[in-house]
Amino acid sequence: TERRNRTEGPSQFRFRMSVQNPLRLLNLAGKSLLTYEALAISALEYLPIELFPPLFMEAFCGRHRKALKALVQAWPFVRLPLGGLMQTPHLVTLQAVLDGLDVLLTQKDRPR
Repeated sequence: TERRNRTEGPSQFRFRMSVQNPLRLLNLAGKSLLTYEALAISALEYLPIELFPPLFMEAFCGRHRKALKALVQAWPFVRLPLGGLMQTPHLVTLQAVLDGLDVLLTQKDRPR
């Protein structure tokens, strides 16, 4: 069994690495994109929808209020789960989310 554990260890490690690396790369890409907030906002219409949730969280945690407001306005999903964000003390950042929702609700033609 000791030999078996040795052979299983690296394969399990490789599997975990392959699952974790895309998430890390995605987070790094989101941080990089958000360093140029105007670029991030202009790129929203070209982003795949899979990138919206991690980019939203990155913008929220990094307190990128303009990008956050634009992300909410361009949100491609039916629901925007805000429950977990309500427990954070970033009131100004949360206000940006609410401002984005306000703009979204007043639009007649919704994006995407």
